[in-house]
Amino acid sequence: MNHNLQEKVQSVLDAAVERGTECGCQAALYINGELAVNAYAGHTDWTQSREIDANTIFPVYSTGKAPSSTVLHRLVEQGLVDYDTYIADIWPGFGCHGKEALQVWHVLSYRAGLYEMPELDFPEQAADWEYMLGRMAQAKPAHAAGAHQEYHPATYGWLAGGIACHLLDEMDYFKIFREQVGELAGMDRFYYGADDAALENAAKLVSARDGSNYGQGVIDRMNNPIFRKSCNPAYCTMSNALSIAKHYAAIDSGRLLTPETLDYALKPWCEDDYRNRIAGGRWVLFGLGYVLSGRLEKIGSVFGHGGVGGSEGLLDTDKHYAMAITRNLYANPNVMGDFYAAIGFKNRDWPDTAEIPKGI
Repeated sequence: MNHNLQEKVQSVLDAAVERGTECGCQAALYINGELAVNAYAGHTDWTQSREIDANTIFPVYSTGKAPSSTVLHRLVEQGLVDYDTYIADIWPGFGCHGKEALQVWHVLSYRAGLYEMPELDFPEQAADWEYMLGRMAQAKPAHAAGAHQEYHPATYGWLAGGIACHLLDEMDYFKIFREQVGELAGMDRFYYGADDAALENAAKLVSARDGSNYGQGVIDRMNNPIFRKSCNPAYCTMSNALSIAKHYAAIDSGRLLTPETLDYALKPWCEDDYRNRIAGGRWVLFGLGYVLSGRLEKIGSVFGHGGVGGSEGLLDTDKHYAMAITRNLYANPNVMGDFYAAIGFKNRDWPDTAEIPKGI
């Protein structure tokens, strides 16, 4: 443990809780594979009946996308699938309604055109893994394969996970994840579908003290045990900060992916006519399953994924910082910036007017 950084970060979290601008939060940092910071503060909800500890799990939303992407990269390295494999060749029933030409890389790079959430008869259908895989197989893309890059907020989890499940003929995606990534990285408090035992120490999503929040619907959904126990790497992941940071520490050490795979995954996979500009404080640039950031002259030197509620997991390949933050206050402000400042890390280090470099 780095005692100087530990004290700084712990003070930051404690101060946020004391001000009431955070309810419960965690921050973790590995440097060169060694645990440097394991800080936590606050309570699982505003009743303050249970304190946060290092093992408390939080809803982390899209932060779960990156570890599920690592699963597919590992399957490629094992020779079980290629990035240019047609998904219909491994997923029965998928090759219809214009999806015949979709390849694995189209999903990883958010260029599959399947970003629309299917219409459901009732919300809880989204918690049924196999039902939603069936809906993805029958979905119609919004555009031709690879034509545009568009973020897939909810459907990415069913697509990336569905590819792995059909490839391995195993519908228990969390089992696949544990065998391919979780156990190797030591992610012992990371869940694509938490069980009852894990949920005994789980934070509840809360609004700010004044009642404000990012959206009551998300709070209601992710406080519902049906969704906490459901598998969707895109938005139903539950984890503590340590497990998220361990994912990136394992990548940094080479335990999960080869340097060649990582280099390939961390180039900008946007189309040639991509017109967005890099904007401070926004994720707008994607590799293969990871969001890219870092120095403008070395795009991808920082990568990972964040979640809508303010959780985030990142690897700074220059500093060898593998870091994560979790929180249960579904509102502003966010202690994330103070955490990064305390450890000397600058995220999304681009001028607002910088042009995104051309992709593939």
